[in-house]
Amino acid sequence: MTSAAGTLELWDALAATPQAARGAVVLVARGLSADLASACERPLAEASAAALDELRERGGSTLDTVIACPRCAALMEVPLELDLFADDPFAGESVVGDGGDVVVRAPTTTDLLEALATDDPAATLRERCVAWPTGADDDLRARADHEVDAAVERAVGAAGATIRVECPDCGATVSADVDVVRLLVDRVTEHAQTVLAEVAALARAYGWTESEILSIPEARRRVYLALARGGG
Repeated sequence: MTSAAGTLELWDALAATPQAARGAVVLVARGLSADLASACERPLAEASAAALDELRERGGSTLDTVIACPRCAALMEVPLELDLFADDPFAGESVVGDGGDVVVRAPTTTDLLEALATDDPAATLRERCVAWPTGADDDLRARADHEVDAAVERAVGAAGATIRVECPDCGATVSADVDVVRLLVDRVTEHAQTVLAEVAALARAYGWTESEILSIPEARRRVYLALARGGG
């Protein structure tokens, strides 16, 4: 998907899809799901893992980001080591609690979309993915609650990653969520805009169509682009 044509195809698909379902788009784009409907039934962690792989293929294992300190508003340049967010997607179901009473399953994009349509998305998502045994009382819920939260966190995987850094100006500890799908969308959008600018320049210079330009091997296209811009 990192070719010029593949970049535009992925960009179109991402732009046409609600933000919460864009991870599912990546699963389809990378050939891991047959269509968007089936991709939405796959775990969020799988979609995030696919986005992470695509992100690394497009820009390497380190991504430069900027985080603002909420206390003093200082801007911090934070290099993200993407390999640290790689993990085996949560598979199947995890049973936690006394005697294996409580079942936690991996949330899917469908779960997320349904939860976002409610007044309390976090509570709804947890309710959809956690199955308490019949007759579970408050005591059981209290004893198993911590384990359930930990299992839910494992189930989300890279979709729920967080980094913590210390602000060099005020010393505050700053936490920031790492949304690998959104980072990928930003990277693909940046690449797509570059490709479109190149297509526009070549179309003006030579009268070629977009499909003709994208069919030209990249090395040769770069030479034509330099000529069109007066660099050769």
